[in-house]
Amino acid sequence: MLSKKVSRRKFILASAAGVAGAALSNFIHPEAALAAAPAAAPAAAADQEQASTAWSFGVISDTQWTIGYDDGYNPNTCAANIIRLCNQEFIKAGVKLVVAVGDTVDTGSATDIDTRALYAQALYDAGIAFYPLRGNHEAAETPPDLTSGPEMLHAFPQMADLNNNNTPADVTAALLPVADQVNNPPAVKTGAPFTFGANYSAPTAVNTANNSVSYAFRYNNATFMLLDQFDVTGNYYNSLVPAEQSWISATLSGRPANTHGFVFSHKNLLGGNHKDNLFGGAINSSDPGDGNGVDKSTLSSSDAAALTAKQAAMYAFIASLQNNNVRYMICGHDHHHYLSMVTAKDPASSAPDVKVHQYILQSDSSKFYTPGTPVSANDAPIDQDLYRVGYYIFTVNGPRVTMDYYGDTTGNLYYGLYGQAFNFVKIASYQFSLNGKGNLVAQGGSYAMTDDTTLAESLETGFKHTSMAILSGKNASIQVTNYNKKESNDVNTGWKASDSTLASDILVLSGMSRLPGTITDTYVLSMSYIGSDEQAALGNFAILAQDAQGRWMNAVKMNFSGAPNFVLGPWDSSKGYTLGAYGVDKATKTAWAILNYNGAFAVGGRNPIYMPAMFASH
Repeated sequence: MLSKKVSRRKFILASAAGVAGAALSNFIHPEAALAAAPAAAPAAAADQEQASTAWSFGVISDTQWTIGYDDGYNPNTCAANIIRLCNQEFIKAGVKLVVAVGDTVDTGSATDIDTRALYAQALYDAGIAFYPLRGNHEAAETPPDLTSGPEMLHAFPQMADLNNNNTPADVTAALLPVADQVNNPPAVKTGAPFTFGANYSAPTAVNTANNSVSYAFRYNNATFMLLDQFDVTGNYYNSLVPAEQSWISATLSGRPANTHGFVFSHKNLLGGNHKDNLFGGAINSSDPGDGNGVDKSTLSSSDAAALTAKQAAMYAFIASLQNNNVRYMICGHDHHHYLSMVTAKDPASSAPDVKVHQYILQSDSSKFYTPGTPVSANDAPIDQDLYRVGYYIFTVNGPRVTMDYYGDTTGNLYYGLYGQAFNFVKIASYQFSLNGKGNLVAQGGSYAMTDDTTLAESLETGFKHTSMAILSGKNASIQVTNYNKKESNDVNTGWKASDSTLASDILVLSGMSRLPGTITDTYVLSMSYIGSDEQAALGNFAILAQDAQGRWMNAVKMNFSGAPNFVLGPWDSSKGYTLGAYGVDKATKTAWAILNYNGAFAVGGRNPIYMPAMFASH
């Protein structure tokens, strides 16, 4: 068993690197210990989806090359070596599209932007669409590149018409220094242009007036919205979001019912290193981005008005996301991996607070940032990882989404100088479902929650009307950010209809650990069932979990410790049941189990059931 002083993330990365004594000083997760794997390990992903309906997209963050010279692999301030290697991973994973969340280059000149377009060609050749947006480095750094919006449209015409693999003829490898053409040549164009997505939309008047390029489109059961906040003044603290808000709300509310909305920007809602955000600059050095903790009475009238306006814009934006069931706001800018829950308050009224998840994406650049204070009390950390190159793959299956973060095991500010490689491994994975619930659990807080398939039944057919409850368990994590703020666990449920071989619907439970298949706090799960009381009395029903071979097994057999112990009757906190205990309560037609991992669960017969056609591990 690992020492409790070694985090699960440290163990994964050190093992993947193949270095037993790897230096771990850059890892900041004092996470719960990970025990040795059980004999029948749970499947590697908590939500194992049917491959016939699942699809995925990749996200790459800031791809700036910032070291001050071209090493022969990274021309024109573009981190082309990192891009090439991430593209290989996206192609291997079979994603349908890739989104780039701004700062695609360090200097927003035409040559640099065109260079970034050249290194998207490998994706096009694989039939993968590519959709970028501008960051402050394209839009407004010194000297300001006020024509970068039109140049982005020129180099990436899909930003206006969804037509990929259509890079203009004047964007060629001749733009690159000879060494880069030899060492890291862009892919050669193959195939014809192709349209990807539909229902293109843009805030046309705002874009035209500001040389900005906000846009949205639909693909499958999702709407993608990419927000360009930068205006034509060259002041990268300004924000066009208030002017775009009516379009934002109309586009999100107008998407088909029960589909996903993924919203992307370059700047953050609340950053770790940067205190400017999607709505403007910091008012003073004590402003964490939303004015939390700032005494307005000490501000000038103009600064107080600016802060109130920024807070109002932030509230309106997050309210629109929440009201339109957008679960995640995805951004870059801060060059580290960070997941949190952001709350916004209306500065002008006592209206209810609004919330959304913020996902700040890891660096794909030669530059890394260290988060620091001030930080807002309205930002609740969930996960943080620093100083490594990484990328993301989102897998969508009906209402369920799995978000996988892959990072290079080297870490320690390594960025692959002179064309060096990376060793990418899955570091964290998160799930949510439009048919389930989320429960943010603070350290020391109870995991107690309930859910059922009522919402799922309104979205899909075939459910048995199953309910679930977490009866006991608390968040015993001691993880903190690098600035010593405690991280919460984001527990999520999702549902999938089952067939007649199971006595309940399938519950997907996640979020008690950062990676499915790893140890969690001990908790008691209860699920309802339909079936014979006589069979239940004989102990023939139990909560099941699916193992890596696709078999439904007694869930307690896949715990990381403890011995199975059947109890006929309800779970009773006074009885001292320990890990591995499980039972059936005929009076309430519920089964319960004491577990220490998350995954996909259902109630059924205790003998293994092999169901490879229903699920495929991913």
